[in-house]
Amino acid sequence: MKRKRKQRALIVIGVAAFAVVFGGSYSALKNYVGKVKDDVICDNIYINDLNLSGMTKKEAQKALENQKTTDESKTVTLTVRDEKVEAFLKELGFSGQKDEEQLVDEAVSYGKKGNLWMRYRQMKRLEKEPFVIDEEYSVSRKKLKSLLKEKAGDILQGPENASLSRDKEGKVSIVSEKEGEIIDYKATVKQLNDDLNDNWKHEDFEEQVVIKTEKPEVTKADLKDMTDELGAYSTDAGGGERWTNLKTGSSMLNGIILQPGEELSVYDSTAPYDEEHGYAEGTAYENGQVVPSYGGGICQVSTTLYNAVIYAELEVVERHPHSMTVDYVEPSRDAAIAGGLMDFRFKNSYDTPIYIYGEIDSDNQLRMIIYGKETRPKNRTIEFESETLSVDQYSVTYKINSSLNFGAMQYTGNPHTGREAQLWKVVYKDGKEVSREVFNTSYYQKADEVIEVGTAGGSEASISALESAVATNDSTAINNAIAGISSSSGSSESSGSTGSEE
Repeated sequence: MKRKRKQRALIVIGVAAFAVVFGGSYSALKNYVGKVKDDVICDNIYINDLNLSGMTKKEAQKALENQKTTDESKTVTLTVRDEKVEAFLKELGFSGQKDEEQLVDEAVSYGKKGNLWMRYRQMKRLEKEPFVIDEEYSVSRKKLKSLLKEKAGDILQGPENASLSRDKEGKVSIVSEKEGEIIDYKATVKQLNDDLNDNWKHEDFEEQVVIKTEKPEVTKADLKDMTDELGAYSTDAGGGERWTNLKTGSSMLNGIILQPGEELSVYDSTAPYDEEHGYAEGTAYENGQVVPSYGGGICQVSTTLYNAVIYAELEVVERHPHSMTVDYVEPSRDAAIAGGLMDFRFKNSYDTPIYIYGEIDSDNQLRMIIYGKETRPKNRTIEFESETLSVDQYSVTYKINSSLNFGAMQYTGNPHTGREAQLWKVVYKDGKEVSREVFNTSYYQKADEVIEVGTAGGSEASISALESAVATNDSTAINNAIAGISSSSGSSESSGSTGSEE
């Protein structure tokens, strides 16, 4: 009995002792892991090589932002062959894989989450070795490509496709293809990213751009059956900025090969129309007026190609006339381009490929030619004839301009005669007409001539009289009002002659 009591006493004493020891240990552990506030980062914690020890979440985010700003300002020197191109890392789209808040949350939470023993072990480990949160840096392939194309685009000789060449007599020959060198952007970006994440000291550095050999897409063998002229057309190229746009637009179409059934959009092939892509500020139609516009003249390229296409008897998918007539082709022979609103599209309806040739020749003619394999009968020819169905003469409209001196006149606008027209397709065999059909119809708006009449400096009575006369749109009444001649009625309205066309 005494023995059992003694055993129970020992058990109670043991449990009490364990409770005391456990309670003391638990309290000590709790005090140890609680020595760092919940929103403060423990000592010896890094994001890559940035020490965040003792920082609050807000302070750590600010430190990361400052380092990113500093890193973005570092210069990388890209070597292409013997040429060097310098760029800030920011220009290359330098960034990390994780956002700053996610990184800081991971740093703050270390030693703060999990059970007490886990937190204790993490914090004790920090006394021996740092806890490093890896952040992977990278650059943008798209931005690297854009920068090198702009600054190093002419350093390497890229591949050249086989092409067709015409001599002065119009004889066609095939120019052989050439292999070339291009920048391997994928490999270059990988190399850059590896170096950024392999002991980079956040300093300026150099990088050798990776270069690879590139084969041309079009070979001489590809063109051997594309030397027959299927359709051709020329328009006068003129001069000035418009000439530049004709040259740029035709060069972008030159060399395009369409396989059987393939379709081409002139807009997609020649846009965007800006200085960066070789276009100058020319003129274009807008709301019945001729206005300055980058790429002005691209419609002449489209129109010239349209005529070559219809002579080649390819399938026209989309074609629009201009809002007003143009002066480089007859009515119904044009094909307008207007942003995403109007396009000229056609399809290769042959069983063999076709080749588009475009140039401004030595006679300053914009020439577009469709080459391919001729399968049409030799004794069959076609012609297209423009017919004007109706004419709508433009009028003269007068309006007041209070900034002009009284009685002064200023001509504005670009008067155009309206027309309705159609294009006939005529087929001949052995020189004799065998069929005639309407190929398309077109309507062109008229644009009135506007004459502004000044009122500045006139008396109240003379201005009132002139305004009344202008409201009648009668030239005699207007001239009488300017001269101070009282007139109860004017003569017939004046009308202008046909104005020049774009």
